[in-house]
Amino acid sequence: MSSLLSSQTSRTGAPRTQTSKDRRTGGPGPSPELAKKLVVVGLRPVGVLLALVAALSIVTLVSANSDLTGTFGAIAGSWLAVHHVPLGIGGADLGILPLLPTIVLMVSVARACAGAVSETSTRRDVCWVLAAALGAPLVFAAVMLAMIQDASSVIPLTTPNALVTFGWVLAVHATAAAVGLVVGTWPGVLQRVHLAPWAVAAFVPAARAVATLVAGGAVLVVASLVMSWSTVGALLETGDGVIGSLGLTVVSILYLPNVVIGAAAVVTGSSAHVGAATVSLFDTAGGPIPAVPVLAALPESSAQVWWPAMLVVPVLAAYLLGRGCASATLSAPDALRAAATAAVMVSLVAVIAGFVAGGVMGTFGDLGVDVLILGVATFGWSLVVGGSTAAVAGHLLHRDEVTDAWLDHHDEADEPVELAEPMAAIEAAPEPEDDVVEEDVPAEEPVANDDDVVDAEVVEIDDPDETR
Repeated sequence: MSSLLSSQTSRTGAPRTQTSKDRRTGGPGPSPELAKKLVVVGLRPVGVLLALVAALSIVTLVSANSDLTGTFGAIAGSWLAVHHVPLGIGGADLGILPLLPTIVLMVSVARACAGAVSETSTRRDVCWVLAAALGAPLVFAAVMLAMIQDASSVIPLTTPNALVTFGWVLAVHATAAAVGLVVGTWPGVLQRVHLAPWAVAAFVPAARAVATLVAGGAVLVVASLVMSWSTVGALLETGDGVIGSLGLTVVSILYLPNVVIGAAAVVTGSSAHVGAATVSLFDTAGGPIPAVPVLAALPESSAQVWWPAMLVVPVLAAYLLGRGCASATLSAPDALRAAATAAVMVSLVAVIAGFVAGGVMGTFGDLGVDVLILGVATFGWSLVVGGSTAAVAGHLLHRDEVTDAWLDHHDEADEPVELAEPMAAIEAAPEPEDDVVEEDVPAEEPVANDDDVVDAEVVEIDDPDETR
């Protein structure tokens, strides 16, 4: 009877017992501890961003003595602008958006994801964290689109394309979440993803090369702003008061990473352009530029003879790349493979950064860098200079290691064997027992020489048989 009831229960879909698969995975859903972390991962970054954007939008509208009619549209547009969603304002397209808020957001998402996992996290836990990191922003993006569509009847704000909006939001949060998950599970991720040692050794040198290029671009921007300080002051005065000057300063700070990427592209041999104005190490062309103080870093004169000397920045970055690959590998061929892999990574990062840092700005046209030349230039510098450095340094480093190992081996073989101290050996030797009787060993008789032989007299002996 009980078996019949149990079969009917299983047939009707009633509560069933926990299967072995559920026991292994810990149930169909996340654990309570992980669920708390998922709420933080999904809601904290986008929630904090929404609060900051709302406060900044309200302060800006109040400072401009404007009514709060389009507050929700301004908040939604600013939230999407942080995710680099192109906007249409008053019939003009705004495609170039500040990178600084986006970088801060991505760092926040990556830290939240890294804190929610560990090296012992299962693949299922990682999937839950990734779903939370992507699901909540997509919901927020849908709400922001609805807010802009509702506010478009009051303010001149065009509703962005839904597919483009979701694509940019997904790209920003997926990149940040992937970085955070790799960092949080780094010792264990190498066990799941089997990479060659030389491929793993390429990550740090590639990051060091990218940081060197960015640092070179930042130094160039700061030096240019210092030399053009009068122009910066003149542009700040166009703000018509303290509030306007403060607003231009904030805009310049927000767009500072974009300008640094453009300067980094210039020092690698590529070019940066602001509409019709173009800048490279070999040629410049003038043109109208937006009245933003940070753009005073653009040169006001033609290219100088000494400008190509700034190519030392990509050379130094490639040298550090090759040197790092040689130090992190075990042979010269592995160092060369790691340098080639790192060159691909640097080129890929440069192309993505150049693409994101540029865009369209109204009547000024396209602002940004020549992405194709930037990718080719960074790959060429990293592969030629970095690969050569990795090959030479790897050969020298590992040749010295082999020589030292050979010398150590032969030194150990030539060392005399250390014996125990004589007194210690004597004291440790067992004493002979009294009962043992030593046998006399007969001495060997000396062998007679020819000189010792003397003449002997022959004596005749009678035969005993004859006497008988």
